[in-house]
Amino acid sequence: MTKTIPTYEKPTYEVLTELYSRLSELKNNRNKYISSKQVYAIYDEFLKEIHELSIVRKDEELKGMSLNLPTPTDLLIDDVWQLLSLSFVTCGLIKFAPATYSSLSTVFKLLTHLKECQVYSVDDLKPIHDRLSEIKEIIEKSEEVDEDEDNGDEDAVNHKKEESLLLRNKLNKCQKVYDELQKTFDEIPDDLEPIYAELILLRKQLLNLLTREASELATAKAKMAAIAKQLAGKLKKIEQQRDENGKFKSDSATEAQLVSAQMGLNGLLDDCNNLLNDLNIQRDTTGISGKLEQLSLAEENSEASTIFEGFKSLYLELASLKQKLENLLITRRWTMRETDLYNFQKLLKRIDDKRLELNKQISANCQGQALRMIKRAQLLVLYLLRRCYSLIYKLLESSEPVSESLQPIHNQLSTVRRCLLEIKRIDGLNNLRELYPFQFKLASLDNLRHDGKFIVNNQVPEGQGTLNALLAECFDIIHELKIELEEKEENGAGSDSSCDERHDGNITDEEDKESDDEVEMKRKRYMGFNEADYDMASESEGEYLSLSDSEFESNDYY
Repeated sequence: MTKTIPTYEKPTYEVLTELYSRLSELKNNRNKYISSKQVYAIYDEFLKEIHELSIVRKDEELKGMSLNLPTPTDLLIDDVWQLLSLSFVTCGLIKFAPATYSSLSTVFKLLTHLKECQVYSVDDLKPIHDRLSEIKEIIEKSEEVDEDEDNGDEDAVNHKKEESLLLRNKLNKCQKVYDELQKTFDEIPDDLEPIYAELILLRKQLLNLLTREASELATAKAKMAAIAKQLAGKLKKIEQQRDENGKFKSDSATEAQLVSAQMGLNGLLDDCNNLLNDLNIQRDTTGISGKLEQLSLAEENSEASTIFEGFKSLYLELASLKQKLENLLITRRWTMRETDLYNFQKLLKRIDDKRLELNKQISANCQGQALRMIKRAQLLVLYLLRRCYSLIYKLLESSEPVSESLQPIHNQLSTVRRCLLEIKRIDGLNNLRELYPFQFKLASLDNLRHDGKFIVNNQVPEGQGTLNALLAECFDIIHELKIELEEKEENGAGSDSSCDERHDGNITDEEDKESDDEVEMKRKRYMGFNEADYDMASESEGEYLSLSDSEFESNDYY
């Protein structure tokens, strides 16, 4: 890769830099929602520049020039692509081809890290395979729609070709790595797959325990000891399945397959035992940070010490980043804008690049005890890096096909639906008054529609179908609850009259206790609903309709 920008690429680089600045401004402006019109306008300009760049590079090749790819222009293209893709997701356009680029980039990182650690199971590969198949369908559907809508506009056709080429190249890279991983897994004999899967699971559990924060360990030492003992017992059972030569038996594998499988299984078993030993040491320290302090290297090997300190710094940075992403996974509905993930992706890319640089220095500068210590730190850093990328993947895949301008309404409808379903689950209504708060909320949200559409800033954002379906479902649940209440009252009329005759108008202590329990149950029903942030705001129709554009844009959603 060359670090200088070729002269013939400078005009394109300048335009792409300007597009990147515009996208960054949209991402950082929390006072206004990102509009799909703005994103599409920038996207068309982006595809135009990509097409012109491909023409220029072909001309240079025809002149006999050798292209030293990738150039800084290619790195900038990737950054613009990432921001554009996340902007499409923010606008609720998750089923459109451009929105898949960020997901493909994350999947590619997950696959390359799985390939590097050489430890994975079919459960790790299956969701990735499903997602790649889904993205392939989205790209193919986009290409079919473009062919049907072709009106002879040559520029539009060229732009769509560039889009398809870029996305398919990214998809093919992911598919290639996936096929390599699947092929390796297929080489494991069928009768040894359960052992392999169990060792993978044990290794993940041990790594998860090892990377916990010191504050967690201090309050759960007894629990940690019990878990460590349980995992040690499982490892011992697996070791007992080997013969007197220390080999696992297989009736379905060839000699070559068995040799390959033995190496993998024994390596996994050694890994688990080493991690279990680390876990036992860690229980007597202040956490992994204290363990890293203990693994100090001899001063005479200054280069190894520098490498180790580099891994330690990356570990601490990744641990902090993982905590932020886990918190974001909980609060994403109210606090996250999908474009915020770009900052995390950039930070992880920088950390990964630094990690790869340190990896190159290990073999030349480390040996003996220092090498073993650094290998252990290297393993923990890779595990945390994979965890961070998997959290970003979860955040991307949890996005709803709803524009961020309609996300507050979507959150409210989802909460109402959840509360209504909970009431239905715990034996329905006791009287119609219990439905009043839900009916008021649904009526206020229904009144926000104009001609059946939710309009924001004189635009019709994405997600209309999702919101209308949620609203209709809530009304249907209310209707079902009313019918159930009527049936309950009809069935209970006879039993109530006989009960009154039996007690002669007296209320027993047991009945009074049951009445108190019923009141407490009713109070808890609405706890989740009443504590929602949006209940603090006025819900009357007049106030919603009188909101100006700027007031609506500064919703408590942020």
